[in-house]
Amino acid sequence: MTPKILLLAVLAAVALPAFAQQEVLPNQDDVFTEIKPGDLSVDPNNLINGANMGDVRAINNLGLLWAHGVGTEGPNYAEAMRWWKEAAKRGYTLSMNNLGLLYANGNGVKQSYEEALKWWEMSAERGDAWAMNSIGDLYENGHGVTQSYTQALEWYKRAAEASDGLAMYNLGHLHEEGLGVARNLKAAMDWYERSADKGIGVAMYKLGVMIAAGRGVPADSAEAHAWLTVASHYFTPEDAAEAEANRVALSQLQSKLTRLQVERSKEIAKNLQARIEERRKQKPFGAGPGERET
Repeated sequence: MTPKILLLAVLAAVALPAFAQQEVLPNQDDVFTEIKPGDLSVDPNNLINGANMGDVRAINNLGLLWAHGVGTEGPNYAEAMRWWKEAAKRGYTLSMNNLGLLYANGNGVKQSYEEALKWWEMSAERGDAWAMNSIGDLYENGHGVTQSYTQALEWYKRAAEASDGLAMYNLGHLHEEGLGVARNLKAAMDWYERSADKGIGVAMYKLGVMIAAGRGVPADSAEAHAWLTVASHYFTPEDAAEAEANRVALSQLQSKLTRLQVERSKEIAKNLQARIEERRKQKPFGAGPGERET
């Protein structure tokens, strides 16, 4: 047994001080299930000190260590849940989201979208945009609730207003397909562009495909190629299917471009990526795009 395993075994047995529940602002962390190598915030020696002082991020990250099996013989979701429930009691929405994921994925517990919904509603009530988007996804797909595009639309709007990029993408999809709202390609593109500005690769892919086909806007092969090019830098591991579709679309479009179009595409792509990186830093916006479109 390694020192880290021994230390974590000790950490699991430490009783936390009886602090009053903390007022915690809605979580603004970009990623809540990824442990970044070299990040001191996941050093067990630091985490236990933070946990003993009532630091909810440290408490949450102790749960992450157990969930990922870092320094242990393997993932232990029961221990992860114990730490996350402690942080959740103190108002930390990240831990509420993680608890919801345990139930949604059936990790260490019986799979239950109903239980996931309870945790995500608790988080959403505290202003967490990720949770709002996740609730929208439950309604869109009818998981644990009666399927309702109208409800999905409302939850996605709430999440988008709180600056969640994936919710913006989801709104674009609903407008593009006419689900829960009148079909509106202009509004769909507006939402996809908002999502792209948050670094969502699938939204960039959608923009490229729609612009190439002239859906919602006049067709423009160079601009479409630029969006597909930029998209290739922003896909996540969960976007494997879209990443492959993007690669194929990019290859097919490449063969049709003239030399001048290729040069124009490069310039557009350069400007788009610079814009995206700048706008990803911006604060939440107000009213959504395309709402007054007919």
